Amino acid sequence: MTIKEALEHTDVGLESECGGLGKCGKCKVRVLTSTGPPSKEARELLDEDELREGVRLACRTRVNKDLVIQIFTDEMESEAEYYQILKSGHRPLLHPYPLVNKRLITLPDYYQSAGLSDFDMIKLVMAPENQDLKASVQCLRTLPEALRGTSYHGSAVLHENDLLAWQDWEEVQRHYGLVFDLGTSTLVGKLINFVDGEEVAVVSCLNSQFRYGSNVISRLQYVREHLGGLHFFHDLLVRDLTRLALRLSRAAGIKPEDIFVAVAAGNTTMQHFLLGLDPSGIAEAPFTPVLTDGVVAKAADVGLRFHPEAILYVMPVKSGYIGGDLISVILASGASEQEEKIILGMDLGTNGEVFLGNQKRLMACSAAAGPAFEGATISHGMIAKLGAIEGVSFEDGEIDYHVIGNISPKGICGSGLADLVAVLLHHGVIDYEGVICPPNKGMPESLSSRIVSRSGVFDFMVASAEESYDQKPIYLTQRDVRELQLAKAAVAAGTEILMDEMGIKTEDIQRVCLAGALANYVNPLSALRIGLIPRVDPEIVTLLGNASSTGGYMVLMSKNYWQLANDLSESIEYVELSSRLDFNECFVDQMNFPTENVW
Repeated sequence: MTIKEALEHTDVGLESECGGLGKCGKCKVRVLTSTGPPSKEARELLDEDELREGVRLACRTRVNKDLVIQIFTDEMESEAEYYQILKSGHRPLLHPYPLVNKRLITLPDYYQSAGLSDFDMIKLVMAPENQDLKASVQCLRTLPEALRGTSYHGSAVLHENDLLAWQDWEEVQRHYGLVFDLGTSTLVGKLINFVDGEEVAVVSCLNSQFRYGSNVISRLQYVREHLGGLHFFHDLLVRDLTRLALRLSRAAGIKPEDIFVAVAAGNTTMQHFLLGLDPSGIAEAPFTPVLTDGVVAKAADVGLRFHPEAILYVMPVKSGYIGGDLISVILASGASEQEEKIILGMDLGTNGEVFLGNQKRLMACSAAAGPAFEGATISHGMIAKLGAIEGVSFEDGEIDYHVIGNISPKGICGSGLADLVAVLLHHGVIDYEGVICPPNKGMPESLSSRIVSRSGVFDFMVASAEESYDQKPIYLTQRDVRELQLAKAAVAAGTEILMDEMGIKTEDIQRVCLAGALANYVNPLSALRIGLIPRVDPEIVTLLGNASSTGGYMVLMSKNYWQLANDLSESIEYVELSSRLDFNECFVDQMNFPTENVW
């Protein structure tokens, strides 16, 4: 057993972005009792001072005897942890046709005196449109008391042709639904008022599964290697969503029992975890999920504690790596309703998905971009939380950082990494091949003075020891630049292949939609400068925000979009990049950065 495994079922938080594979170097602990020599991975990822002080990787240090260890925490974060989680998104105009509705009904006195059953009276009043109305045993058990308590004048809660509940007539105005964005790193919940379509409250949290790996591959591996791993991940997710629902309810002055419907969207693996379905088939070719259909289930059957009759909608998916989140992004972009314009869309978070086309033809692919966009595999990388550099600019001859929480920087997240590299490309510190160049007269002095030679290569000092939060310098290393090149090349190569398949060129793209955590915070000009997106007119680049939850909102508010989502899962043409003979060639071609500046 390793230290990481020993801590997994405790309340001790331990950062780990590779899921215990010994690749990220983030699960540092200090062993205070005697310990053996460091592992091979520790020697590669930790510096000499750390090794000498007993710092080890928890995932690579075995517990063979009693150990006393120190967990690295920040005083500022000991009481609360702050993460920048994308909650917002544009809200499209639509005609309300909600998944669940409430209808005011009065049962006539002569029905009550005619000897009709309670349920038959309701069916007669609601005929002909609901003449085949059904109700569960649970609903029927509560019906007599509910009818008499409202003097036979109340609100019928309806889902399709099912009566979910009978409420007091005033409850018709207390009509809410939930939307969940199931991100690999973060979870977002939104409470929607069906009466006016407004977002009543939005809350978010870090996905509790994150401590077992920052990407789906590491979590799939965990499920395969740990008995009960699927059940464990399901319970973690349900617990997180239950907490979000409770916080949302409190914000609106209602109870979770007042919620009758929720829509959930996430990547295919996350949706499998929610439903308790084994996602192991997604881990290797041919990347087979249990199902791709959209799911309509009782929320209680999944473990969510809303009204006992509440319904959960889980978005349809296309494949193991084209999930309900991308289907939602496509809905939010309007691409599936656009007759002529060709739209390019990207959902860039922990994974990178790309779609291209319009109503006539839509294609999609999933690019194995790796975790660099989330800050993992970057020497001083981190997710977007307190102390992360989220943006970089060069103004008045000086480099300027935008740090989450307005404190001294602790590291750099994905959007900051893209901005930083774009700035350094613009000023010649990094060349088009991705090499950090030695200082020269062509560079601004404020940048050239930060270039340092370490281990035979040049690195860029982002923040000195005096400037950083923990009094240790923060570097952008040559290896970090390579990691970004690998990530952006995968996405760009996927985009190129979709364009080739569709027979179009860059000038044919009339709109670019960026969605997801990275895509919303990165400067579009930076995305263009590093070659993440094709060299289009910056004016046509649109930031969709949290488009996954926007698509979920559209489904919640309109049954027509639920049908469209299911149609999309059938009609989208999925391109599996791993089986393409031309992918490697495209990937290599996209490794270099563009030679021309964009500002």
